[in-house]
Amino acid sequence: MQALKNIKIGVFISLVNILIQGVSVIVQNLIANNLGIVKFGSFGILQSDFTIFNAIADFGMATLILAYFGKRATQGRLFISVLQLRLFMTALTAVAMIAFAFTVRRNSGIFEGELVLALGLLFQHAYFDWYFICGNFWKKLLISKVLHTISYTTIMGFVLWVLKVDSIPAIALAMVIAALPAFGFGVGQAFTLKLFRIGQHTLRFFKLMFKSACPYALSSIASFAYLPVGLYTAAHFATPEFLGAYNFSHKLVILASGLMVHFISSSLITLHQTDSRTLSLRDQAVFTLFIIGATTPFWLFPQYTLRIIFFAAPWTEDVLATSCNCLRILACSLILQATRMGMISTLLKEKRTWLYSAMITVGGIINIAICIGGAKVLSARYIPVLTLTGDLCLSLFLLVYFVKNHRLR
Repeated sequence: MQALKNIKIGVFISLVNILIQGVSVIVQNLIANNLGIVKFGSFGILQSDFTIFNAIADFGMATLILAYFGKRATQGRLFISVLQLRLFMTALTAVAMIAFAFTVRRNSGIFEGELVLALGLLFQHAYFDWYFICGNFWKKLLISKVLHTISYTTIMGFVLWVLKVDSIPAIALAMVIAALPAFGFGVGQAFTLKLFRIGQHTLRFFKLMFKSACPYALSSIASFAYLPVGLYTAAHFATPEFLGAYNFSHKLVILASGLMVHFISSSLITLHQTDSRTLSLRDQAVFTLFIIGATTPFWLFPQYTLRIIFFAAPWTEDVLATSCNCLRILACSLILQATRMGMISTLLKEKRTWLYSAMITVGGIINIAICIGGAKVLSARYIPVLTLTGDLCLSLFLLVYFVKNHRLR
């Protein structure tokens, strides 16, 4: 049964990603312990910058390649063209990140870290994930992830636990080095010298892919105008201590938000099994209640949740209290995401990507404006509330669209 096969694949990919994320949480603990609250806040900005440039480098191509080509993307001339495209975008984005470092982060404490992670864009452990997934090379994907987990754990553990490194550029360099074994494995599986043969066919392929990927890229990049904006707002308008405290709750909510993507994929699989054009309000309510129940620790026991997840962090009473308050508020974003999950899945199934892109872009612009404007007038403790504006707007946009078109029942 095709649906069951899709679910098994989705669960496999989720479990593999959770393996990496679990190790990442432990490493983040050690980083927080070594850097301290204030520098850990700055490190959060650095990681957010890297994630955004990562999304720019992808430009929605991974989704497009999987949706348009599937296994064909791993064969023949098409494979060479896809590999050339991915390499070109990554190299171009690395240059852009270096320019960003020299212009925006020049006098910042994370300047050197930006330069190091710009190099890291070229040697990511996940660089060849598209190849393994498109080709159904699940064992190779697992080997790649396990290899990265081992190298990441070993190298970061040695640097942070044994050497007690407390320099942001040095930690960033260790992360880049830790990704090299998995990257090397991918090169051994997918790299070919034909990559350097560039002709008219290559340029035509690039043009077609850029045009087709625009709505996917716009949606992906615009998503950074939501939760991450709160982190940047705190960096500019709050004290370094508040930024450090905010970063803990932000990381936890971002981690949970990332897992929501797998629910959207599951919803898409279910939607493809039915021709219904309407959404069930009861189903939406049940899923929202499920997410509320799953995030109960964030609301009722934020102190214990933060202490358990970030067990090695150098907590103080003030920092923990601030982080708890931020976590309670930011967790509302997960509820808002739950309310619109079915609506987003429906739009993606119907290939209304430009409509969704327009909604998420407008919501992001509003979120940025309100966060910056509100932070100038109000105190820093209101930043988490201001950050939810984009989530609320996007949920309302989708609701209005579905109500107006009589798509709810």
